[in-house]
Amino acid sequence: MADKGKQQAAAFDWRWLAPRFWPTWLGLGCSALLQWLPAPWRHTLGRVLGRRLLGGSDKRCAIIRTNLQWCLPELSGQHERIIERYLGYAGQTMLDFGFFWWAGRRRFQTQIDIEGEALLQSQLEQGRRVMLITPHMLPIDFGGMALSARYPMVSFANRARNPLMNRFMTRGRTRFGLELFSRDGGLRPIIRGMKAGKILYIMVDEDLGPRDSVFAPFFGIDKATLTSTARMAAMTEAVVMPCVTYFNAQTGRYAFRIMAPLENFPSGDAVQDATQINRALERVIRLAPEQYMWSLRIFQTFRDGSPPPYTMKGKPGSGPRPRPASVVKRER
Repeated sequence: MADKGKQQAAAFDWRWLAPRFWPTWLGLGCSALLQWLPAPWRHTLGRVLGRRLLGGSDKRCAIIRTNLQWCLPELSGQHERIIERYLGYAGQTMLDFGFFWWAGRRRFQTQIDIEGEALLQSQLEQGRRVMLITPHMLPIDFGGMALSARYPMVSFANRARNPLMNRFMTRGRTRFGLELFSRDGGLRPIIRGMKAGKILYIMVDEDLGPRDSVFAPFFGIDKATLTSTARMAAMTEAVVMPCVTYFNAQTGRYAFRIMAPLENFPSGDAVQDATQINRALERVIRLAPEQYMWSLRIFQTFRDGSPPPYTMKGKPGSGPRPRPASVVKRER
């Protein structure tokens, strides 16, 4: 019996030949061809396209600017430079998807380095179960794919609205054996996979609302933070190791860096555990702040019910506003 919520690449559907999917086919075809370009050429082209095409969206840039003002006020003089670099890296990542989806295993490995693998090996050799937690970096898929070529792994992922794109994204993410589940399938298949010895690779920086969340500081601001990370660690007796994927301009390759396990985690205190997770995420984001997905709506839920700081339809009062005071009151 198949696990509920398990994602697998769908079989070809003749409806995907309809005109509304032609732009998707064109994009997929171009990405497949561009994988054969030398990496420096592809990266340069991607950065130019990213700045020109993605930078044309006032809505996207407004979200990025708000997040930077809230999260990195100490870098206020560098925000526009960070935005420019972010858009460039976003374009580069989009073009590199073709390479990471279709390149053979050996070619794949020439473009990504795994750092800190000895830390992971040490935990596995001790018979420990492992959870790798990461923020939403632009090349986040590449790190998970690279590690899944070496170890059995499970992860969560949201389905893309475009079924054709979802088919190729799922195929790319799972082509080295990663088992992928949707969140609506619950935690049971993930727990079962971890108890069978698979590594969990999970993004833990989303604001999914007040349910099953507590408020903990993230860059000094109260943020709704899921408690499921600590609960899964407790249920499986797993160590929790922060990790991050980013493009290393010095090597010209992507890096997937694994950090030492969190200490005294879980503690049994939901707010303390959420705070420790968010601090770990802050540390890895600061390794490459221009490659974090600042275009996401990071802050959507507030303790006092305030609307989001992004202009959103159906959310009266939403829109840009000053960064709140960096005071986080402890919940009881």
